[in-house]
Amino acid sequence: MTDPATIPPPPPKPDGPGIIDDLVDIFASPATVFARRATGGGGLAFVVVVVLLAIVVYAGKGVMAPIMEAQMSKAMAAAQQANPGITSEQLQAGMAFQRKLFPVYLVAGVPIAILALGVAVWVVGKVFGAAVTFGSSAMIATFAYVPRIVGGVITLAQGLLMSDVGTLTNPAQLSLSPARFLDPATTGGVTLALLTRFDVITIWVTVLVGVGLMAAGKLPKAKAAGAAVAVWVLGTIVPLWGALRGG
Repeated sequence: MTDPATIPPPPPKPDGPGIIDDLVDIFASPATVFARRATGGGGLAFVVVVVLLAIVVYAGKGVMAPIMEAQMSKAMAAAQQANPGITSEQLQAGMAFQRKLFPVYLVAGVPIAILALGVAVWVVGKVFGAAVTFGSSAMIATFAYVPRIVGGVITLAQGLLMSDVGTLTNPAQLSLSPARFLDPATTGGVTLALLTRFDVITIWVTVLVGVGLMAAGKLPKAKAAGAAVAVWVLGTIVPLWGALRGG
């Protein structure tokens, strides 16, 4: 009889798919990623996606700087019109402070945006009856945000290919939406804000939210699609409200 002590231990089980596999599969087989990460594994993905997107966004700060300047000038002019007592020196000091914080806004905005999408997915998912926790909702938001990395690279490439980025005055001019074909100087802010939400990358993110709610939240396809549209609508309210307030 074989001595149990001489029986070799079973070989270790191979590790499951890692974060690199997830980032590749989210393009080719997103439902697979959401299904296998439904009960865990989203924390590392969040860190990796935030770092990658923050790097891309920071690299493109030179492209976005003229847009920021134009938007700040417009906001300051509106503030001075509403409050005639504000001096030019005060306005210039405010703009200088905003310029210093601009890189911080770019980088810090990435995790905030992903977490905000996670909250929206969680709330809407619960309304539609999805089997989601806040953790799984944040996971869905994280992987749904991966196309934003592609969008950031496209924005950077556009800036590098442009002869004069100083002509940019509105983010819509760099979007992959109908808004890029309109003149920001003659088009209303509400129209630009609404059309920008039909950006290819934004729609891609929305589709991934629906796939995530179906694969990880166990929603039927029709309900998952409806929930994804609801999340898109929620995301549209913020820029529309900002455009309305800005006149």
